[in-house]
Amino acid sequence: MKVKSVVFYLVLFAAAGYIREFFFVQINVILFSKFYNSPPVLPTPYIMRPFTHLAYETLYYSKYLFTVLSVVAFYLLNRLALKKMSGSAVILKTLNWSYILISLMAVISMAYGVLINKRVDDDEYTLSRWFMGIVQSPLICLILLASQKLFTSNNSAP
Repeated sequence: MKVKSVVFYLVLFAAAGYIREFFFVQINVILFSKFYNSPPVLPTPYIMRPFTHLAYETLYYSKYLFTVLSVVAFYLLNRLALKKMSGSAVILKTLNWSYILISLMAVISMAYGVLINKRVDDDEYTLSRWFMGIVQSPLICLILLASQKLFTSNNSAP
């Protein structure tokens, strides 16, 4: 692995994480303002102004779509980084299964909270957000890169 590649992907992940965090914080500020019918607690950046025209419910439920888009973006970044820095088909397959399983656990946790407990803001929601935080980060990529030698030594054993 070249140091330049590692630095490039770390900067790419940092930029993606910053953009994601900025976007969701600003959406939450707008939601807070709409919910309490008060002026925003922070000035609304120009790029976020179109969201101020949306109804509270529309904005609230659109966060789920934005979360899915964010997961897809981070999946693609993780895949690209692993493909360029590792190239191992086993690692890419493990990435795919990791994303599927962790996302599924998040959906099951959220569904349990909504369908069984009839609430969104319970412990299940917190667990679901934690799972979604994993798939919206470079964590899986870093773990797979660090364990790369285990994959190759395991696959070459008789």
